[in-house]
Amino acid sequence: MADFLYKGVVDWFLEQMSQEAISPGDRMPSLRTLSKQLGLSLNTVIHGYELLSEEGWIESRPKSGYFVCHRSETKAALFLAGDTLQELAQAGTKPAWSCLAHHVALVDQGDTLLLPNVRQEEAPLPVLGKGHLAVREAVSTYLRGLGIKTHASHLWLGHSPLVMFTQSVQTLTQRGDIVLVLTPCDPRITSTLQSLGRQVVTLSAGERGVDLDLVVRCLRDKPVRLIVLPGQFSFPAGQLISNLSLRRWLAIIEETKLPVIEWDLCSHLAYRAGSVMTYKSLDSSDHIVYIGGVESKEAGRSASWCVPGRHQALLEGAFLSADMALNDGQQQALSDALQSDSKRSLTRRARDVWANAERIKAHLEARLGHHVSFVASKGGLSLWMYLSTPLPSTRLTALLASFRHAIVPGALVSHEADADHWLAVNVTLDDVEPLAKALAEHLAVDALVTDEAATDDLSDQAQADDQDDKTEMVEAIESDLASPDSRVTESKPQSATTEPLYNPMLDLINHDFG
Repeated sequence: MADFLYKGVVDWFLEQMSQEAISPGDRMPSLRTLSKQLGLSLNTVIHGYELLSEEGWIESRPKSGYFVCHRSETKAALFLAGDTLQELAQAGTKPAWSCLAHHVALVDQGDTLLLPNVRQEEAPLPVLGKGHLAVREAVSTYLRGLGIKTHASHLWLGHSPLVMFTQSVQTLTQRGDIVLVLTPCDPRITSTLQSLGRQVVTLSAGERGVDLDLVVRCLRDKPVRLIVLPGQFSFPAGQLISNLSLRRWLAIIEETKLPVIEWDLCSHLAYRAGSVMTYKSLDSSDHIVYIGGVESKEAGRSASWCVPGRHQALLEGAFLSADMALNDGQQQALSDALQSDSKRSLTRRARDVWANAERIKAHLEARLGHHVSFVASKGGLSLWMYLSTPLPSTRLTALLASFRHAIVPGALVSHEADADHWLAVNVTLDDVEPLAKALAEHLAVDALVTDEAATDDLSDQAQADDQDDKTEMVEAIESDLASPDSRVTESKPQSATTEPLYNPMLDLINHDFG
């Protein structure tokens, strides 16, 4: 009887999925609502949801409820740590112009993000200096949630994180200095450094960080003057850096005494529940200049903050001269966004972005099939998508002409040999169908170039295959229900999740232990 009741929840879910009544990214009915709808006890529905969560069908998000996940039918793409250092050629301002063309694809495209609530007749005069104390205290409280302990008097607010980054680089280094940057990262970091005349050395990070032995070797052999560390959820795919690896990073920084900039604009966009570890949260010696913020495509709808650390005296004059202060309306919008109970809070925006990312993944995979695969998402504004065949330069140029606001070519983000196979797709897009259609045309996806007659001939077979897939899903879940203990001893199917299973030996492979 218990098995039958559990199956009622599972059967209802699979039926809703088959009828497309619910899709990836949608919110599941509340436990009490479904309990009344199916006539089942609350405990039965709770156990049914737990089973669907274990199998990767749905996911619980704190204070938000359960949401439908996208279960990929293709193997997840793996982005491995690089084993060599890359010295970028001096290209002047050319890379900066390329990144400027993709600016919208690098930021949140939401319409209500940091929307100032001021009357039109009010003049948006800037506030001199760091910003209002009350707003800096709100930011300080938010940062304490990330483990970063800082006083409001040490915070600087501004309208652009890139301006803060530029001023910090110009103050802490000189033209011709070598800067070590971890990639893949926001391409504005490397392009800005190049346009400022700094020599950029990049080291590619995998899903769990970089080869720290290679970092030590680089710092020993090259006169590095600055290190730039993208945050764990920075562009274009998140990372799962172990606490031990973070602490070893801090030991390296403490030994070398080098200034470090942490670029962290996506801490609020984690795709999984749990606290966010930052480099700055472990920085007891204040060597790290922490730059965070929220960016929008609309003018005047971005905000940033900086914790200068021990470099406060040096950076204070640079920040003042940059005149990057926010006006009253912008500061009030930022303060509202940092309140978790606000209608326009970053917490709610993170939930919406996660749900939209699941929809985009499902749509692109349905359109492009085996031609693409995704790195397991952990956070951020972008999906890191691997193309089975790189786009020729002519096709890529034609694609970028229409979708610069949606994608960033991998060559701007990564400097590895296979960079042309990668694309970063913005997950805040309202409609991904035009991009999916264009990619299908450029990749010559067979399923999309067949005519209507061929489609009609194959429709019966497709329906049969679809029914077989549904039958297999039902049988797999019913098998788990019939023998719950088997889930402990048997490994889960590879298709249950797009995220590779964690193996502790990966820490050794990535030199977390030296």
